[in-house]
Amino acid sequence: MKASKKVKSKIIWVLIYTKAKQEFIANENLQKQGFKTFLPLIAPTNKNSGFKSLVPVFPRYFFAQIDFELENWTSINSSYGVSHIVMFGEKFTSIPNKIIKLIQDKLDESGIYKENISIVDYEEGDSVTIKKGKFAGIDAIFLSNKSKDRVRLLLKLLNTTIVSEITKSDIGHKEITKNFKF
Repeated sequence: MKASKKVKSKIIWVLIYTKAKQEFIANENLQKQGFKTFLPLIAPTNKNSGFKSLVPVFPRYFFAQIDFELENWTSINSSYGVSHIVMFGEKFTSIPNKIIKLIQDKLDESGIYKENISIVDYEEGDSVTIKKGKFAGIDAIFLSNKSKDRVRLLLKLLNTTIVSEITKSDIGHKEITKNFKF
């Protein structure tokens, strides 16, 4: 009876480096060529951001599977939007399946990471930019809550600082964003 040999998989995940702002184009081109790809996306929640659409979690990078037996990987470097396959010397940098799975587990069912935003109370010493009222746009330091709807701030005005009380609604809420982490 022959001992069965464990067949080593010739299919690996590799990291693709794209040309600037061409992750979507490169990803689509590789998919059209029959490659399995993985481009993790994030839905930005920064209200000040100019981005309203999805952006890559890893700008200029995404993942693709290659099969050494089919030698289908040779066309990747010349694909539109692709700069090159990330390699160490002349060896492919294989991304372990568990890393790909770990990233996929952070995404929702549609493959998108959504940042979680929590609203918390300001604490003494927090930097604040006043959003409304006669001091709108002024930077300040939060000192304390004065009452249910008023706060005390240390305002930086004309090379001096003064303590002032303003309504809580003028400074808005403190938002904490949970960023993408492993």
